[in-house]
Amino acid sequence: MKREEEVAIAARTDGLIDRLAAQAGRSRLGGPLTFKVALVAAALASLGLSVALVLAWIGARPDLAMRGVPFAYKIASMLALGLAGLALACRAALPGRGKLTATPFLPAVLILAFRAATDRSGLSALGSSDISAGGCVLTILGASLPPLIILFGVMRMGAVTRPVAAGAIVGALSGSLGAIAYALACKNDAGLFVAIWYPLAVMLTAAVGAITGKRALTW
Repeated sequence: MKREEEVAIAARTDGLIDRLAAQAGRSRLGGPLTFKVALVAAALASLGLSVALVLAWIGARPDLAMRGVPFAYKIASMLALGLAGLALACRAALPGRGKLTATPFLPAVLILAFRAATDRSGLSALGSSDISAGGCVLTILGASLPPLIILFGVMRMGAVTRPVAAGAIVGALSGSLGAIAYALACKNDAGLFVAIWYPLAVMLTAAVGAITGKRALTW
């Protein structure tokens, strides 16, 4: 009986926290729609900055205009990651908008897995002398920094109740934007290369976001 009472009290407390957070979010932004518009605008602006950074840093791949299906898979998978991160960021900053689960990332995982399983290019999963796996990861991390800074600023205008989880989501979103930008310069379209190193860079950015979120998104 005591255990049931504790559970009931915890549920009421969580509900109260969510209601207070929702009220705080409305007072800061004027409503959920305003926040969503601001978040989408910030994500698009962040992507533009990441693309500009990568092009200035490395330059576009010479054959970019002639790329076909393998390149499209690479962009599609990172775009799916970004859309999932965007949806979850809205939930994280607007209490009562749904649970924070990994389900939205499933389409991106399926695209990556399908491309890796059907790739017959013979290209190495470790990259080559001028396209190393380490260089891929570091470049994506660097290109993810502008989105990380901008998106954290927008998230602070919301009403985050789980700062670590929200920070990880922002990091994953930022990482996917950095990966999309890097894809314009990366010459390796191998399924395994993209399926291993691109998500690794995104996960590392998510880890940075989780650590940052613990301090930056706490009320």
